[in-house]
Amino acid sequence: PWEILAVTFTNKAAREMKHRVGDLVGGTVEGMPWLGTFHALSNKILRRHAELVGLESNFTILDTDDQLRLIKQLLQAEGIDEKRWPPRLLSGLIDRWKNRGWTPENLPPDEAAGFNRRGGELYAMYQRRLKELNACDFGDLLLHGVEIFRRHEDVLAQWRRRFRYVLVDEYQDTNVAQYLWLRLLARGSNN
Repeated sequence: PWEILAVTFTNKAAREMKHRVGDLVGGTVEGMPWLGTFHALSNKILRRHAELVGLESNFTILDTDDQLRLIKQLLQAEGIDEKRWPPRLLSGLIDRWKNRGWTPENLPPDEAAGFNRRGGELYAMYQRRLKELNACDFGDLLLHGVEIFRRHEDVLAQWRRRFRYVLVDEYQDTNVAQYLWLRLLARGSNN
């Protein structure tokens, strides 16, 4: 059971999965530590390799309110009128970019031109500030994992050996970042 990565989208779905597995095997699901949401499981992996993306293992995960406060500070520092260019708009753009697997470095030019032609620049500033704070947002949990797996073949090989089987609930609903994370982990065994 410890060789199975079973991933889903919501905490409610993860609890349901654990309950169903418990019913099948007769008891609690203690032997499946890798059954959970994309964010929870990628958080566990990231905490073990945080230094590879410039974080410490005790990094903080910002919630939506914290993200908006940080973006508001960035916009104020840049003299951008938040009534005309709301922080929530930039937050939504950044979240969309992360879900598509785009870092500030590989953001397509037409996307970077968003938010009054400053989207890419502000995204890069936001990411730098997160690292200074030893923090990440929910999108970073997967995006940093993809970055680690792509840049550190030894780390990826370690996780591939660990997970002989990968199960994905509602696979058709995965976004690009989730798909990349899964594909990197599952390539090799094809289970």
